[in-house]
Amino acid sequence: MTIYGASQQQKRPRFYRSLLCCLLLCSSPAWAQGWFSNWFAADEPLQVSVDEAFINVYSGPGRGYPIFHVVEREEIVTLLKSRTEWIKIKTKRGLVGWIQRDDMQFTLALDGSKPEFPDSKQADYLVNRFEMGAAYGDFAGADSLSMNLGYRFTKNLSAELRYAENTGQFSDSQVIAGGILFQPFPELRASPFLSIGGGTINTYPSSTLVQTEDREDNLLQASIGTYVHITGRFFLRVEYTNHYILTSRNTNEEVNEWKVGFNVFF
Repeated sequence: MTIYGASQQQKRPRFYRSLLCCLLLCSSPAWAQGWFSNWFAADEPLQVSVDEAFINVYSGPGRGYPIFHVVEREEIVTLLKSRTEWIKIKTKRGLVGWIQRDDMQFTLALDGSKPEFPDSKQADYLVNRFEMGAAYGDFAGADSLSMNLGYRFTKNLSAELRYAENTGQFSDSQVIAGGILFQPFPELRASPFLSIGGGTINTYPSSTLVQTEDREDNLLQASIGTYVHITGRFFLRVEYTNHYILTSRNTNEEVNEWKVGFNVFF
């Protein structure tokens, strides 16, 4: 744990404010209309036309469900969501059902080109909204065990709650925080992210030689990391976090943390 003087204390909050401003600027409507539009705008459902005599439509995502309809050549359907090897569709007449992913080779985009679809192994991840994970790491020499629960507003921007237990030689601590996470390239197998947040840290000194009081302080967090796709909805998450602790004393504290864990989207 490193203690910083007044001049460094002033620089660090400015850094956090600058990072927060960048995230807010990127998510503003003005930027959303420009180069970042695909990052923060809600995805428009893809429409395709059938380029085969017909495609079977099932009542559910599996061969065990009955075929209750067929879509015929040149009929336009809207792709609603993906589930592994199945895609949920809606016809122009309002019928909703499922078709096999392999049947997408018999469709065309509305401009006549062949449509591109996400990797089926990552398709579920790209449409799921909730995220949950656990990680183990090093919190300035202390063992750290943390959990996170997130909700994705778009495929690039999400909010999450974080809880961590840190066990050290001289003190233990608990961190409860929330943050905003920005993931610019979620389609990549190794997808980087940035995050900023804040919360509280409760510190419990373990020294028996000198009686010291437990304390509670506010903190700021800035993180950089990477999601690595393993399979389906499961990911490895590697993360480095800077904790800036706003103490009630004359000096604030700065703690760096490394952690690695597993996350699932659902």
